[in-house]
Amino acid sequence: MPSSRRRFLETLGLSITGVPCSASVADDVESPQGSPDEWPMSRYDPEGTGHHPTASGPKDDVEILWKHDATDWFLGTSSLVRRGDTLYAVGNGLLALDSDSGERKFGHTGPYQSTPAFAPASVYESDTLAVTASSGVFGLNADGGFTIPLLDRNVGTERWTGPQTAGGGFFGPAKADTPVTATGRIYTALPGTNSIAALDPNDGQVLWRRTHHKDDAVSADINRPAVRDGLVFTTNWPGQAAAYQAETGDRVWMVELDDQLLLPPVATEQGVVVPSREFVYLLDQTDGSVVWQYSTDGNATESTPAVANGTIFVANERDSLHAIDIETGQQRWTVPFEGPSAPIVADGTVYAVEAGYSLVAIDAASGDMLFEYRPSEVPLSTPIVGDGVLYAANRRRVVALREAN
Repeated sequence: MPSSRRRFLETLGLSITGVPCSASVADDVESPQGSPDEWPMSRYDPEGTGHHPTASGPKDDVEILWKHDATDWFLGTSSLVRRGDTLYAVGNGLLALDSDSGERKFGHTGPYQSTPAFAPASVYESDTLAVTASSGVFGLNADGGFTIPLLDRNVGTERWTGPQTAGGGFFGPAKADTPVTATGRIYTALPGTNSIAALDPNDGQVLWRRTHHKDDAVSADINRPAVRDGLVFTTNWPGQAAAYQAETGDRVWMVELDDQLLLPPVATEQGVVVPSREFVYLLDQTDGSVVWQYSTDGNATESTPAVANGTIFVANERDSLHAIDIETGQQRWTVPFEGPSAPIVADGTVYAVEAGYSLVAIDAASGDMLFEYRPSEVPLSTPIVGDGVLYAANRRRVVALREAN
């Protein structure tokens, strides 16, 4: 039987000599998809669709199943992720909760800000959670490390520190965009730089890195990438969209769109969906050419679209939410809607947080309003869905919402 000292070190992910322990997880294992219990990264999948194809959530009205009033250090605005019966929330640290009861499993303070992404790490017995902050990229232990008895303190939660930056600039702290995991790698914008990079989940080492505007002091502001069919798709200020080989980082194409502000892309079978301040574009995946262009008549600066069953759902941040046919670029419906949003879709229902204070459910086919929920505290993060329940960070707490009885 292993000694208690050895078990302690293995829990931290270290061998006796300080080298990470080996495990049976393969480098190219993908995060589980298709389970009602799993939400492995921001926007659900590497493509960034925000669509869970097998999950379902409330449709008529909601009530609080449970709420977790977090510790003083927690301040959550990023959406959650889920693996099995564990929810992970980020906000000045990492908080892990039981999805059935909301009871705390572990917590660890840190500079972390983005929604984490599960990344299989071959040298550990549990996954790595890739997360970013304004100062850089970090790899966290999804099992939480080792709890020191009597001190209620976790050791070994942070496995590695990846590329770091000064953490700020003329316009304030660098934006901590969410990482994506696919093909056994982490793909992320590097905060405070003009770079997109692929990282090793085992140690955070840079496998490749590509930089825009090397001599420009103003950040290119690269958004959350989308990954599909061996390609990494990016958008950035000022008006550029690009595709890179996921394996090597070699650039496949780059196009300049007649827009100064592009928002996060979504990779689909039909092409790459690229939203901007006033438009939504569909680009050909092979060369970046414009397939169609749709005007939202908006002023979007923070929103992210969802794509499900041939329809794009996007807020124009002025007065409406649009549903667009992805094949034709034609409008299917619009409904009144205020402010930025990053909608998600499950079982024919669009869930979107309006202006940070109101969660609405909309029938994806018709645009009919199903219900509205306003929490007692704001802001409310973009929810995730599973087991018929919506989970969201709500400032200093985490809430679970079920169908109202």
